[in-house]
Amino acid sequence: MRWRLLIHLALLPVCVWALAELFSVSSAKAAMGIAVWLVAAVLVHDLLLVPVYSALDRAARPLLRGAAVNYVRIPAALSLLLLGVFWGTVAGAGEGAYHAVSGRSFDGYATRWLVATAVLFAASAVTYLVRRGSARRRPRDR
Repeated sequence: MRWRLLIHLALLPVCVWALAELFSVSSAKAAMGIAVWLVAAVLVHDLLLVPVYSALDRAARPLLRGAAVNYVRIPAALSLLLLGVFWGTVAGAGEGAYHAVSGRSFDGYATRWLVATAVLFAASAVTYLVRRGSARRRPRDR
């Protein structure tokens, strides 16, 4: 277990260098900002998000039978990923600057995220019902 931590710590400067090259960062202050961002992302994920979604997963298991939990887990994870990536636009942060540059507004992003979430859960429900129905029709091997 300790060797994994050492490998991750050794690869952190490599990741900082790769991101600095990718984004053409020339100042040491900006490179340090990338390093701080990476460390903060790791800490937030490992110390906050993993316990939260592990607890939610454990709480959902008694409510859902067997593999059915995956048909809720996957669209929920994708929906939260979309929310995390587009949080700024969904929340309306930076709308003034966006409007000044493009002449457009952020109106509708929250609605589109909700529609995307509904589509993900609906597709998952349809997939679950189709697979459950086909599993009932198949003769069981003994």
